[in-house]
Amino acid sequence: DVDFSPKFVVGHVETKEKHPNADKLNICTVNVGEETLQIVCGAPNVEAGQKVVVAKIGAVIPSGMLIKEGNLRGVDSFGMICSARELAIPNAPSEKGIMVLAEDAKIGEPFEA
Repeated sequence: DVDFSPKFVVGHVETKEKHPNADKLNICTVNVGEETLQIVCGAPNVEAGQKVVVAKIGAVIPSGMLIKEGNLRGVDSFGMICSARELAIPNAPSEKGIMVLAEDAKIGEPFEA
């Protein structure tokens, strides 16, 4: 089976909890429209309530890295919350952190830079 569904979508961070085994990681639940994903995120600026870009399982980010199911320090993660730099967006900020989208971004819609 070939999956043609969009791999980069608008997500809404519903919850954020500290990772029990890592100081700089957080466990987020992210609504991506048809499902809610658990994603471990190390960005310092991630917060509940944000609209973000999610690379779903099977996405290939511009660096060539394939997004797959992972386990970070004992916690399963099913995607990646992306920074502008990871998405190779021109003039992306150099400081670490995810890209936060406008409030009117529609959850589950494909993300296009």
